Amino acid sequence: MSRILSFAMLWGTARALTTTTRRQFAVAGGAGLASSFAAAPPARAGTPLGEGTTASGLRYIVQSEGAGPKPQRGQVVKLDYVLRAGVDGKPPVYVEGTKETPTPKPAAFTIGVGAQIPGFDEAVSDMSVGEKRTVIIPPQLAYGSKGTMAYDQKIPEDATLIYTFELRSVLPFAPTKEQSDWIAANPNPWER
Repeated sequence: MSRILSFAMLWGTARALTTTTRRQFAVAGGAGLASSFAAAPPARAGTPLGEGTTASGLRYIVQSEGAGPKPQRGQVVKLDYVLRAGVDGKPPVYVEGTKETPTPKPAAFTIGVGAQIPGFDEAVSDMSVGEKRTVIIPPQLAYGSKGTMAYDQKIPEDATLIYTFELRSVLPFAPTKEQSDWIAANPNPWER
């Protein structure tokens, strides 16, 4: 039952942030969605531990907290993830190349050096090792109005991305010279 409740909360949030309803949301000021979360019953075992929205517009729901360190820019992280994309209020669909359940072998990514979309970097940079969270990335922090249709046809234009992340480990901080120079010249877009 708690999985169904969590999915229902996530689906409602994801739908509110897709293109068509995002426009309506801006007109309504977002009070409807905020009040629906405020009126939610107290948390029970298996329900999200926390949720929020960052200044950049990224939304997140924490399923389990981590006890390890948070990654720094330039560090390589290993994480499990599942990606879904939603457009125009339609149900989000799994993106080809990801699965409904994470693979047993975590994927490795370098965080904060421009190798990932800004929303991915921001979300993972805020997690602790061992944490599991669902992240809703609006189009402006993802692939925007172009999507990835021009080169791989996996992410449609103006898609809201929904990731489920589990941060497995953070490797020792060892950015290349090129990455260190890029980090120094390019502050995090969400921290400006």
